Amino acid sequence: MKKIKFFWICSFIVIGVALMISGSCKKKDDNPTSPQVPVFTVTADSVMLQTGDEGLQFFGKCTNENVKMTKVTITSPVSVQTSTYLLNGNSFVKNTPFSLQEDNTAYNKELGTWNFTFVGNRTADNVSFSVNSTLSISVK
Repeated sequence: MKKIKFFWICSFIVIGVALMISGSCKKKDDNPTSPQVPVFTVTADSVMLQTGDEGLQFFGKCTNENVKMTKVTITSPVSVQTSTYLLNGNSFVKNTPFSLQEDNTAYNKELGTWNFTFVGNRTADNVSFSVNSTLSISVK
């Protein structure tokens, strides 16, 4: 009788410890992590326009995600002109620069802060995004 009692007590202890260990290994769903928002940086190259004036060519890159781009809306600082450059769903790997204008074209150079709105989808899960970025041009 003592052996059976001892067996049951040991069984309950082993089962209890196993349940505690398996319960503590579960990830808590109380604080789910939100999806990562793409982060874009913009650079510019100065170029000479056909008119002889200075122009700018812009390049963007996503620094933390692979993305499929729809469009980029660009707003100049002085004339506040808005241009939309369509990227037609092209995919770009993280940290790969891509052009923000047609080949052999450029924007008139204006000093100040240019605004960019990047619209597209994250490649990993196809979640859409609209992210703003800026670039300050200070040297004529």
